[in-house]
Order: sequence, then C-alpha cells, then structure tokens
Amino acid sequence: MSPRQYRRESKPPAPAGRPPPAAPHPLRVRARYNARRTLDRIDNEPVRRGRGLLKRLRRDPPDVVYLGDSALSFVGPQDADRRRLDAMVADLLGPHTSLKGVDGASYHPDLFDAYLKFLEATPHRPVVLLPLCVRVRTPQLMEHPAYAHKKAVEFLREVDPSRGAWRVRRAWPRPTSADFEEFRRVSHSTLLGDWTVGDYLDRIEASQSSGDQINRIKTLYAYLHGGVLEAGSPAMETVTRMGRTIRELGCPAVVYQTPVPVETGVAYLGPALADRTAANFAVLNAAYRRGAGEDVEIIESGTAFADSEFIDSTDGTEHLNDVGRLRLAEMMVASINRLRTSG
Repeated sequence: MSPRQYRRESKPPAPAGRPPPAAPHPLRVRARYNARRTLDRIDNEPVRRGRGLLKRLRRDPPDVVYLGDSALSFVGPQDADRRRLDAMVADLLGPHTSLKGVDGASYHPDLFDAYLKFLEATPHRPVVLLPLCVRVRTPQLMEHPAYAHKKAVEFLREVDPSRGAWRVRRAWPRPTSADFEEFRRVSHSTLLGDWTVGDYLDRIEASQSSGDQINRIKTLYAYLHGGVLEAGSPAMETVTRMGRTIRELGCPAVVYQTPVPVETGVAYLGPALADRTAANFAVLNAAYRRGAGEDVEIIESGTAFADSEFIDSTDGTEHLNDVGRLRLAEMMVASINRLRTSG
C-alpha cells in the first residue's frame, strides 16, 4: 500500500473546536516509507515485531496482546482523533490494563500462530485480541511475494522462545521481478470470473489510466473482496490451527471480523458482493471455532460498518476512520470486559 495518504501514529484527539490537522507532507511520508524499506532489508519487519513481542513478554508481560492487520495501524488524513485502533482499545481499557500491539500489512493467521507460540516459554496468559480477515486468506495476498510473509513464518516457527530474543533476527532479499511475474499468473476466481492476478491488475490499471472509475472500483472490489473461502482448504486450516493454539495455551481470546466496506462493494457489484462477504465470514468463523471451540464468541463486525466509517471506501481497504475505529474499539473492549466478569 502506498504511503501517500496515511501515516501510522497514536495521538490524542484534537481539542474541540479545532479543525483536523493537515495531512502530512508527501515528502515526509515518502521518507518514512523509504526508511522502513531500508530497515526491512537488514531486519525483516514481521521478525522484528516478533522479537519485540518476545522481549515484552519477558520484561513486562502485558494484560492484552493485540495481533492485528493493517486495519489496526492506519489513520486518515482528515481524522480529528489521531489515535490508532490499538491506542483506542488501550485507552478504553484504562490505565491499569497494559496492551502490546503487534501489527503490519497483511499480517495473517499463520503469522499470528507463530507469534502465539512465544507464550509457551512463559506462564503468563494474556487476553489475545485478533481479527479474522477474509482478504488475507485469498490468493491475491496469500501468494503475494512480499505480503504473504512466508519466509518470516517459516523462520519464526523454528524460533526457540526460551533462548535469547536477540536471536530473533533475519532478513531476506526483496522479491524479484520474476517473483512478481509468477504472482501475476496465480489463479484468482471471483465474482467477475476465473482470472489470474495479472488480469485483475491490468484491468485496474487500464481503468485508472482511462479515467473509468466505475470499472476501476468494480474490478478492484472483485479482486480484493470477491474471492471464495472454502471450508477445509489449506487457507482455512491455518485459521483452525491458530484457534487450536489459543485453546491449548489456555489464553482467553477476543476475536472480531475485520470490517469490509460492503456498501461500496454492493453499489458496484450488486447484492452478490454482500452475499459473498457474509458467506466468507461464515467459513472463517467455522474454521476458527473448529480449533478454538464451538462456543467461543466472535464479534460479528465484518459487515456492520457504513461507508462513512471508512477512510476511503473507494480504495477497497478495510481501514476505518476515527469514527469507525472508536466504534470497533468499543465492541472489543465490551467483549474483553465480559471475559473478565465471567472469568
């Protein structure tokens, strides 16, 4: 995702009566983005985040571990409340509850499961807070040369959490043009047909170049949200394994569905997009419950948010604005408080 629009930050809301702060200058955003990319070449981000989690578990175990995707970290340029989603959750929980967030672009159940294994080396059992996201279990991200995080998952699964955290450090070369050409040949069946990833990307780019915003958004939504999750597939087995790990660790968990801007999807693809989204979340829920237990609560937030609660529903991402983030944070905190009461 290009950094031109958003920035990661966690700041308090602007005082009442003041206009929202201006969006950061594009050159500053680009500089931060380039700095992160340079760092990743010598210290892979998901590995680095895992090292930070392991250090925190040993030094100052948090009450809540929040494993998140990119919806956790983005803040809109016009948001009056500049807090990230995890900061909102922490603030609502209050000063006596500590929270550690571990998040990144396309972080997914395989990666979450690898992080959770770090808890095996400590008796501490925090509340685990995490999303079920449809998009990270479809080919356009599962097979992406950068965002699938396959090498990081393989490395983190081999980490012995009882040894020094300094050992949790690796980096790999950036994906090559050949890697991306192979990715373009990946099959991705959606509401628009049985196309390849390259077919979608070419059509999206052509629509953008010609100014055909209707076809751009229609194709983009099919690409991002029109795929099919199949029960029992390898993609769903990873979700089941994550749920099983949480159950075997004995951690209380709050799980929510990453909200999709379904109203825009329906406007361009019709009711079939809403039906497909609901069906995919049902498959995700069932896969998680097969591992975690049939009676676990899942917050049904996947289709519960209006277009007005997203930063920009036309870009197809699940990134909420300050209004949406606060409402989702309130849902999660209500579930965490119910766990505490029942426990």
